[in-house]
Amino acid sequence: MALAFRSVKQSIHLTGGGPGAMLALRRHFKSALAGIDAKHAPVVAYVGVASNDNAGFFAMIRAAVSVGTKARLKMAKLASPRASASDARALLESCDLVFVSGGDVDHGMKILNEKNMAKPLRTLAAQGKPMFGISAGSIMLARDWVRFPEGNEAKPELFPCLGIAPLHADAHAEADDWGELRVLVDLVRRRGDAEPLGFGLTRKGGVHVEIDGTGIRVNAIGTPIPRIGVRRGKVTDLAPLALTR
Repeated sequence: MALAFRSVKQSIHLTGGGPGAMLALRRHFKSALAGIDAKHAPVVAYVGVASNDNAGFFAMIRAAVSVGTKARLKMAKLASPRASASDARALLESCDLVFVSGGDVDHGMKILNEKNMAKPLRTLAAQGKPMFGISAGSIMLARDWVRFPEGNEAKPELFPCLGIAPLHADAHAEADDWGELRVLVDLVRRRGDAEPLGFGLTRKGGVHVEIDGTGIRVNAIGTPIPRIGVRRGKVTDLAPLALTR
């Protein structure tokens, strides 16, 4: 699925994650590592701001995804007031893959913005640094997300994410039929975006976004991927993005 054009080769994996998804996550992680030309054990910079750099969550993810690989996951600590943004930036610049983990999208973006790390991440991606997201991390790597101020579901609002993957997505929300993604697509429609479209990253699936001089391709991984769009001014289900391999 071609969307636009850029000159630098980029690889971005956005995965859904969620309960019961660890085996699928491991497969997607190995696939992302397979695209890295590393003569050493690849260093993976773990960005855990969406979970406030929770050490237990990091240990669980590291144990789950590193099985059968030589990957070395290291946390780019940012959430604590004592965390060194310069140390985190050095790790992000030197690593082979950036792994943006799950939690709360709004909280994670606030920390990245407060620590002035959003722009460096966008720059690294534009330079070709491979990116990998799971759950809220996938949403953070995409364009925008939706919040409900003071819990008022009648007044949702958009807020910008990293925009490294030039699309909109939600993660492991099959149980509520992608309710928040539908709200997001409608807000994007009202904003005036051409052809609003949202991807539903399933618990065991996701998308691989490839960007190079010939365009941008979005391929389903793991499972077919639900798509929410707009037809005749109304938010509706579109044909899922089919698996190609």
